[in-house]
Amino acid sequence: MVKKLTLIFMFTVLISGTTFASGFQINEHGAKAMSLAGAFTALANDASAVHFNPAALIYLSGTQISLGSTYIRPSGSFEGPSPSTTKSDLKNKFFTPINFYITHKLNDKMAVGFGVNNPFGLGTEWEDNWVGRYNAVKTEIRVFNFTPVFSYKFSDQFSIGVGANIAYADVEISRALPAALTPPLVPAVTVLPDGKINLEGDDLTYGFNVSFLYRPNEQWSIGASYKHELAFDFEGDVTITLPNLTGYVPPALIPTVEAGLKDAYPPEGTATAPLTAPSVLTVGAAYHACDNLTLSSDFQYTMWSSYDKLAINFGNGTSAKSVRDYENSFIIRLGAEYKVNDAFALRGGFLYDKNPIKDERVDFTLPDN
Repeated sequence: MVKKLTLIFMFTVLISGTTFASGFQINEHGAKAMSLAGAFTALANDASAVHFNPAALIYLSGTQISLGSTYIRPSGSFEGPSPSTTKSDLKNKFFTPINFYITHKLNDKMAVGFGVNNPFGLGTEWEDNWVGRYNAVKTEIRVFNFTPVFSYKFSDQFSIGVGANIAYADVEISRALPAALTPPLVPAVTVLPDGKINLEGDDLTYGFNVSFLYRPNEQWSIGASYKHELAFDFEGDVTITLPNLTGYVPPALIPTVEAGLKDAYPPEGTATAPLTAPSVLTVGAAYHACDNLTLSSDFQYTMWSSYDKLAINFGNGTSAKSVRDYENSFIIRLGAEYKVNDAFALRGGFLYDKNPIKDERVDFTLPDN
């Protein structure tokens, strides 16, 4: 058992170089599924069925456990705006989303499972003085989803799965704040160093998932899974860092300028920021062509239109809003598995991932694809 799990983990780490991401959704939830490009809804034949299709739990024998993690390092650069040719690169930053699943077959009709993973998250970090610093300097979101699930088999061909999603998330957002002095404080407009705003918050919310698996014969299996949206309302603290005015403003004016900046900047204290992680519907089919070859496919539809804006509501009743206007998107997945023998299998896959972000709404806060 240990040797087999180690082989699967190492093989995936060595050859799987594709990151499956759409918006800030994370789709890396199991080594076997990843090696099939995520085309796993109609198969779901290991413990990661807790995530991919809980209806399949009834077909897993005894107690099964799966544990894993994925290394993700976003990369990107920005050049412009025209006519500038200044190029800015993302700082080196990596993420390691986790997945843990345990399943247990109660009897011929019922099975249960539990899982922990990171269905949404990631982030970016830019240099403090880069050209887009008023849009974003550092952004990071982490979502931990705890999922108890139950599977019931109505017949040898048809089973269902239901479960709860208990999601905890934390977020950090920081960006630069512009500052300038105008007459009569100074004879002419004086550009000052940037200030900085930082928001850190967290929230706990709930959702649900439902699924089914239909096996009309020994060759075909058809499955579907629906995960309802997670509506977070982050609450946390806002910290404002004033610019260092030494050398820019006469010493006698510094208290006056700082007071003016405090009035112009958002207030410190508590703030809230609602954010909805989208509902996801996935349908899939698998065909067992022969004893050694299995083909699978998935169509995943993510309802990103729920993420229409990012609003930060400050304690004094004011708010700062930025339009996101994401579009609903989809992912097409194709996978194949060839069993060389009982101990070794070759797997591969292909996917097409439609970016939910409109060209005119591209920003610098989170990796989008």
